[in-house]
Amino acid sequence: MEAHSFSPDSTGPRRAAVLGLAAATTFIGSREMHRLLSAQGTSAPELVLMVLFTLCFGWIALSFWTAIAGFLQLVLGPRIPGLRYPTAEEEARPLTSRTSVVMPIHNEDPTAVFANVQATYESVAATGHLDAFDFYVLSDSTRAEAWVAEELAWSDLVRRVGGQGRIFYRRRTDNTGKKAGNLGDFCERWGRRYDFTVVLDADSLMDGRTLVKMARLMELNPRAGIIQAPPLCVGRMTLFARLQQFAGRVYGPVVAAGAAAWQLGESNYWGHNAILRTEAFINHCGLPVLPGKQPFGGHILSHDFVEAALMRRAGYTVWLVPELGGSYEQPPPNLLAYAQRDRRWCQGNLQHLSLVMAGGLHPLSRAHFLMGVMSYVASPLWLLFLVSGLAAALHDRFLLDPHTQEAPHLAFDAPAALRLFGVSMAMLFAPKVLGLLLALFRSDESARMGGRVKLVLSVLLESVLASLLAPVMMLFQSHFVFGTLLGYRVNWSSQQREDADLPWSEAARRHAAHVAVGVGVIAIASLVSASLVAWLMPVAVGLLLSIPLTVLTARASLGTWAARRGLFLLPEETEPPEVLERAQTLCEEHAVESVDDAVERVLSDTKTHALHLALLESQPELVRDSVPAALESARRKLLGGATEPLSAQEKVAALLDIDTLSEAREQRLTRTLS
Repeated sequence: MEAHSFSPDSTGPRRAAVLGLAAATTFIGSREMHRLLSAQGTSAPELVLMVLFTLCFGWIALSFWTAIAGFLQLVLGPRIPGLRYPTAEEEARPLTSRTSVVMPIHNEDPTAVFANVQATYESVAATGHLDAFDFYVLSDSTRAEAWVAEELAWSDLVRRVGGQGRIFYRRRTDNTGKKAGNLGDFCERWGRRYDFTVVLDADSLMDGRTLVKMARLMELNPRAGIIQAPPLCVGRMTLFARLQQFAGRVYGPVVAAGAAAWQLGESNYWGHNAILRTEAFINHCGLPVLPGKQPFGGHILSHDFVEAALMRRAGYTVWLVPELGGSYEQPPPNLLAYAQRDRRWCQGNLQHLSLVMAGGLHPLSRAHFLMGVMSYVASPLWLLFLVSGLAAALHDRFLLDPHTQEAPHLAFDAPAALRLFGVSMAMLFAPKVLGLLLALFRSDESARMGGRVKLVLSVLLESVLASLLAPVMMLFQSHFVFGTLLGYRVNWSSQQREDADLPWSEAARRHAAHVAVGVGVIAIASLVSASLVAWLMPVAVGLLLSIPLTVLTARASLGTWAARRGLFLLPEETEPPEVLERAQTLCEEHAVESVDDAVERVLSDTKTHALHLALLESQPELVRDSVPAALESARRKLLGGATEPLSAQEKVAALLDIDTLSEAREQRLTRTLS
């Protein structure tokens, strides 16, 4: 097979088509909005309304034409141009490269983490290419109990699969840089041993065949710096999670294929389930520490966009390859957990504003920064658009000279506005419709999603529920953006991943302001006219129902009920891939025993004591990271016979000190023998 050389010039027609059509659509929509607003003259609120509409409509237009491009890509040809793919003969050859598979974790459930690692490891082994891969679990856990549980889970995993020398565990005590710093520490210590590095998240799971394909693509395309395999959300049973999983499975391929179709070698990196060219990543993708304090200064939270931009600046390409498949992750189980994750991503994306004009970046890398910002700023823009609309309506209703108009009216022509609204909604829902059409035309796929009737019904129900939840997320994200601008910063904490019912009290506390906004919107609109109330009702209903919606969609019982009736089904559920089934089986068969008191476990259990000290001895630099005051206090309590419990900091300090652990255990054994 001839190599497909990637040339920036080859992207021109595709980008011109998508970006040009998006710009033209925005111009037409904005001109129509201007015509509507200027019919009776243009007030100051209406001018603001016009600017906000143009920004929001432009964002919708770009998403629409990206979805169209993705639909055409999937219908006309499954592979994006520019990458060289292996021939059948090349696929049969052994890999000549070495690849590390790294999973950074932070206070996670070790049962799920190591089940996914084992399932991925065994899947790679089944391909016959295990010799080309090593696995690393990179812990940033701050809780002593999580740390010791991880050590025990890693030891059991290595024993079960015979993974000595192939599966490694490392915990660092200095969490500088969060996940990006964790990965950077790995690169400094072990990265140069490997040609490529696959980065996973704590909930990631990958098919071994996908990992082999990714490594082979990197071998065949020496200028490829990053290849991203879009992850599919699976594995959760709450109704909220099932809605996300279903949407990602039906609509996600259209969006991903569209982005890949026009971005090509200037695509983006999503931070996990991707393969990196290790040496290029080490040499060119070191992250800067931004000047100033958080939220805009300090360590970069959303590191992936920046690393992709730096990789492209160095002359390497970045690819999104939707057809890879076999790439999985888990969604947040409820709306509040989703919002918590979004809060961190929001701050990270807003940090990118200071990097947009950095020297030497590819224009599309700058565009990725701006698109990341827009993905969050769009919410406050829509909010301001609604507020401006209300202000314009109130202006026309109460402030215009009554002699210049026969009767109070809205600030726009309702029938024409309804047409523009219909076009906007059609563009907004286009990815859903296109994804549904593809699933319906693929009879084997639709059959595994409950059949065509259930599939259509699932899309309709998901669209209704997503529309009701959208105003709530608009207010959440607006709060995040305004909060970041005002200087509020996020704390790095582990995500909620397990299914659990959400208390009504928690939902009421988090959504009280949202309900109040919904009431206020209806009250203000009613001062103008009944027709304005009708226009705003889709927004208000979601806000008014936010508490019961959040509580009910957080229930796994409702998700299970829907699945039993063939709703929101995934093909990966009706006919699960082997790696997914294996991970679930391992979770059930090898549940990691919880550690109630890490220090007590290390002192009382011979196996745990020996394992923990052996790992400490393999990383002598950890001892230097202990806090002297905390260690002194821990020694006094452990060796001096004090009965008061150790604090969290004292536990960590004790677990970092071999002498303290050895003396305390020897003292305990002496007491037992005497």
